[in-house]
Amino acid sequence: MSAKTQNSFNFFRTIAISTIIILLWVVPFLILLWQAGTPGSQLWGLISLIALPATIASPLVYGWLSRDSTGAILIGTLPFLIITGLVIITGNGPGGSQYLAYRIAYIASLILAGGLEGFFAAKKTTGHLVIALLLAVLWAGIFFSGIH
Repeated sequence: MSAKTQNSFNFFRTIAISTIIILLWVVPFLILLWQAGTPGSQLWGLISLIALPATIASPLVYGWLSRDSTGAILIGTLPFLIITGLVIITGNGPGGSQYLAYRIAYIASLILAGGLEGFFAAKKTTGHLVIALLLAVLWAGIFFSGIH
């Protein structure tokens, strides 16, 4: 297999994993919007129990198994960036200009922590794995700090 073919495959795999994570968040979010908070909204909580750990673990696992730092960085950044963009576009995030700086800092810190998590996991040494695990915990802490 040539280097060009291998890079294309890694890119496809990265996009596929990112898409799965995005769908784990978007599908229940759209169902919740469609039902407008009616009794089916428990589905959101159930799917979130799957989507959140997948979002946290995927850059770490992908980077560790593939050693593809570019792909691991993308998996750590793209899903949350796209999901947050959809939330902002649909107008379901906190409103008003007073939240703009907070929203930017929150999103940027999650994206940075997720990307660095994948980057360090792809180095595939014990020390880098510990750093990646700490970044995963940091990502979760940042995420939960933004829930009101």
